[in-house]
Amino acid sequence: MSVREQLFVRTDGSPAEMAGFVAKLIGGRAEVRDQQVWLLVDTARLVPGVDGEFGGPVVAHNSEAAFRPDGEFEAPDAYDVELRLWQAGGRRVEPTTGADIEELAATAVFQALAASADLAVIHVHDDDVLLRAALPGAGSVEFPRGTTIYDWDEDKWNGFVLRPEA
Repeated sequence: MSVREQLFVRTDGSPAEMAGFVAKLIGGRAEVRDQQVWLLVDTARLVPGVDGEFGGPVVAHNSEAAFRPDGEFEAPDAYDVELRLWQAGGRRVEPTTGADIEELAATAVFQALAASADLAVIHVHDDDVLLRAALPGAGSVEFPRGTTIYDWDEDKWNGFVLRPEA
């Protein structure tokens, strides 16, 4: 399975704590698979009428900024935990509308996190497309299609994406 949806969260909590927290929010479960904690939920809880299971591993996210030229960064660099999410055992595209079920499900998880926790969160699609972000006290924003995680798009982020500390 390729990972097409990622949520990055700024938190002092561990991946296991974040998986448990999100599982409670969305009516899913956290379990250990191959020594990694996973978040899993029946897809229908997130996207009504869709079969299958949605989720994936919840892992510590380490910034790669130290390996880039000075001053260069990417949107996920300041976030601590990554949720790698995909659809299993069910369709990934809604046949009549063409809607991307994985993106819809990840958006539902994002919205649950943004509405219920005092956490900074970003939603990345297809490795480098920045779809939305939430900041405590500021709310959330959806970015125009084509906005990337790369620092050259920082002006499009409107201050909703945390910058890595220098």
